Amino acid sequence: MPHAEVNGTTLHYRLDGPEQGPVVMFSNSLASDLGMWDAQLAPLTSAGFRVLRYDSRGHGQSAAPPGPYTIELLADDAVALLDALAIDS
Repeated sequence: MPHAEVNGTTLHYRLDGPEQGPVVMFSNSLASDLGMWDAQLAPLTSAGFRVLRYDSRGHGQSAAPPGPYTIELLADDAVALLDALAIDS
């Protein structure tokens, strides 16, 4: 499973679907991981979307650096992951 070094941590992610498709990004909720989005994967990829799912810091296979974790920090992680993967929109 791929990982990206972003915003001072390591995030585990999955990118599925057609390479040129529009990207839909999913982040897990508290105490879960990117697997929570498995049911959405097939319908979205078959409709032509590229699906980016990732484990938020401290969850799943992502690193768990010391906190505190804030909404702003988690949002910065999401933007940094998009940047690291060169996803514009």
